[in-house]
Amino acid sequence: MVLEDDIRLSSAEINVVVHATENEYKILQSINNVLLITPEKFSHSVSEGHWGNRILLLTATVDGQSAKDLIVKIMSSLNSNDKYLLSTLFDKYVDWKGNIYIRLDKQRICNGKISLSESDSIRIRFRPVRRYKPSSNLQNYRGLLT
Repeated sequence: MVLEDDIRLSSAEINVVVHATENEYKILQSINNVLLITPEKFSHSVSEGHWGNRILLLTATVDGQSAKDLIVKIMSSLNSNDKYLLSTLFDKYVDWKGNIYIRLDKQRICNGKISLSESDSIRIRFRPVRRYKPSSNLQNYRGLLT
């Protein structure tokens, strides 16, 4: 088992796509309630979809201790199936720099729950504090799943 003190993150970047049919305020409030990231942390940019529909791109960055608290909260809140999926396919969630990528179900967040999702998700990239041996970071991440 890994102690939380073994987890060292420099930051976490949270990206959310809000479609024209979705309520931006509700999504931001749900993220605040579940993940403890305040709406003020998010920057907004507007884009246009293929059919001319409005798409809002929300991005927030949290540093150091807040990023660590976020990954611990997410990992401890995942159900056993999501933890199993993450642990068995762990290499698909981590890049060569030691960044870990997690996609959370946006609709479930709006219902107060945390679970993994591949579609219409909240994308989070956790950046580790740079070390000489990035493999130790990976072992510490994997240890959160037990």
